[in-house]
Amino acid sequence: MNLNNYIKSEKSEEISFDIFDEEITNSKQHHFPKGTSDIDFRKELNNQQFDVINEIKGPQLIIAGAGSGKTRTIVYCVAKLLSETVKPSEIMLVTFTNKAAAEMIKRVEDLLGIKPKGIWAGTFHSIANRFLRQYAKSLGFKPNYVIIDEADANLLMKITYNAMEFQTDDNSFPPPKTAKKILSYSINCNKTVNETIKWKYKQYDDIKNISKLKEIYKLYKSKKAKDNLVDFDDLLVFWNRLLDERFMAQRIASTFKHILVDEYQDTNFMQDEIIRKLSKYTLENNILAVGDDAQSIYGFRGANFQNIMEFSKRFENCRIYKLTQNYRSVPEILNLANDSIKHNKSQFRKEMETKRQKGVKPIHIISENDEQQAIIIVNKMVELQRDGYKLNDMAVLYRAGFHSLRIEIELQNRNIPYVVHSGVSFFERAHVKDLLAHLRIIQNPGDEISWSRIFSQFQGIGKKTASKMFDLLSNLDNPLESIISNNSFINKLHNLRISKVVQEEIALYLKDFLKSVKNDKPKDVIIKLINQLIKFLKPQYSNWQDRVEDLKQIGIYSKNYDTIQSFLDVLALNKSTIESKTVGISNNENHSPVTLSTIHRAKGLEWKTVFIPMLSENLFPSNRVKNNTLAYEEERRVFYVGVTRAKEQLYLLSPQKIKNFKDQKDLNLSQFVNELNPKVYRRLSYQEYLSSLEESIPRSLEKGTTKKTKHLPLFTTADSLLRD
Repeated sequence: MNLNNYIKSEKSEEISFDIFDEEITNSKQHHFPKGTSDIDFRKELNNQQFDVINEIKGPQLIIAGAGSGKTRTIVYCVAKLLSETVKPSEIMLVTFTNKAAAEMIKRVEDLLGIKPKGIWAGTFHSIANRFLRQYAKSLGFKPNYVIIDEADANLLMKITYNAMEFQTDDNSFPPPKTAKKILSYSINCNKTVNETIKWKYKQYDDIKNISKLKEIYKLYKSKKAKDNLVDFDDLLVFWNRLLDERFMAQRIASTFKHILVDEYQDTNFMQDEIIRKLSKYTLENNILAVGDDAQSIYGFRGANFQNIMEFSKRFENCRIYKLTQNYRSVPEILNLANDSIKHNKSQFRKEMETKRQKGVKPIHIISENDEQQAIIIVNKMVELQRDGYKLNDMAVLYRAGFHSLRIEIELQNRNIPYVVHSGVSFFERAHVKDLLAHLRIIQNPGDEISWSRIFSQFQGIGKKTASKMFDLLSNLDNPLESIISNNSFINKLHNLRISKVVQEEIALYLKDFLKSVKNDKPKDVIIKLINQLIKFLKPQYSNWQDRVEDLKQIGIYSKNYDTIQSFLDVLALNKSTIESKTVGISNNENHSPVTLSTIHRAKGLEWKTVFIPMLSENLFPSNRVKNNTLAYEEERRVFYVGVTRAKEQLYLLSPQKIKNFKDQKDLNLSQFVNELNPKVYRRLSYQEYLSSLEESIPRSLEKGTTKKTKHLPLFTTADSLLRD
């Protein structure tokens, strides 16, 4: 069966891959021209960086603090090796993106004045692929294998389900995409399927499920072998397997005199094991690992924090260096960052410092609620813009996606362009659009797009089937009434290739939903909808609770509207006005967008001004880490990463209340703020903040009300149109 026949056009929100096609495929053993470089390493580097590159020998662990010139140090390490006696093809440089590898090689070229062809630079997966092409026959498959990406791997898993004639109609068993994730976590984190399910997918913790999954994985594996396909997990599995053979391990390891690995705190079990096996057979055990334990925040993806913490124990005679000279932030921001991270017990202790001139202390503002918090943030942005800051010098960094809702709405209301960094705007998220689709069909039963989204939630319903279902529905005189009062629509489904179980599930779902929402306000409809949508979210996503929180926030926001139509109109008009990016804004650089991002997606980036909202207990830190010391410390590291993205100004915000469906819920101050030394920041109450503002502000902060100003907006917002 041709895999391409199963490819759908739907855009993936999850994973993207970049390509680095450096001229290294042949890895010829040529010498780098000696004397090419006249680099004065002592002059170019600070003392800590120079100590690292002065003797690149044996196991070395570089703890590179935030903004400490980590990449610069790695680049100079490579340049130092090349300018001595090491051949390019004797260096392996492992990075976490191929883009990072390309940038490092380019910087080495700029430094030396000649392109260092032959370096084994790239991700674990790209380097693994190069070895597997050479030694595929030793592993029992052909060297012309095809690498399938994540999307195609998911499709192949679906084909496997179909081949076993296995149905997952009742949502008690993981769908193909989730099954593939379980397998991937299991492989990369050295866990059994059972352990992985207990860790990430507790909703499937059943002995029958585990037994059935093992059968599916066996067939999935045989299908890949038969079709000469390799997925991303296989690249590491097979490379690791090659290194289990002593002769092969020696042959591969002898290729390199030096192995450098970036972002070691983000490695998983499999990646760490590969490095350890390689080091075992390298002649001089020249392994240089670079990372920062304080920025280890991807445990939920399978990164193993212990890899960097145990590195010096696993590699005998390891030397540890610390880079603590920060080139990014003013001292006041670093003082707060240092004071926060010191509360973690498991860490390499270090004090970040800077030679930058003194700036202003970080400011902590306590707002009445999350709506007022959003207004404070946006007002401050406007004030900073008047003072000469560009909008793209500012970022709002949050712990969870639903923390951005009020802020996005306020930015839209104020005509301020923003971009959601490397992600999807709140209202563009699939589960959000699914919820809104239900509201739209209540308002307009002839909305084919919305019906298609609703039908496609059910197992086995694709775009073609959903389209046929809509055709049947649209031919009825009163589509909604026909679903509620009689079985005319459901009976017509018998003519389509839909299992009886799914037909019954669709009938029950639609009847329950439509019967319960007649003439209800948007908030009441959404409350009922959330309870129904959980059945779709829970089987698909390990973070389904976060997605439910997103939906709850929509429900809370909808309390401001009496009808579904008025609520949908506001959302649609706001979206068409701002398009969550820069629509309607001139090309003037002063109107470039503000960045909104989760902290996890912001790692490695920096802005002059950073706002961190929702610093209240159970929000940040999350209520899910309370009784887990390791997870709680990772949560504090997330806060640390957010703080260290700021170069000049840092604003921490804590709402005292957050709206829920009934009224407002009281919030306690985040422990991450409570534990800070009061000397490292300036705390302002709401009234103190008001008095610190300039006399002329564009919007009143009192209880989130709006007042007219002398300044004309760039264009009229949807909310103001509806209010007028």
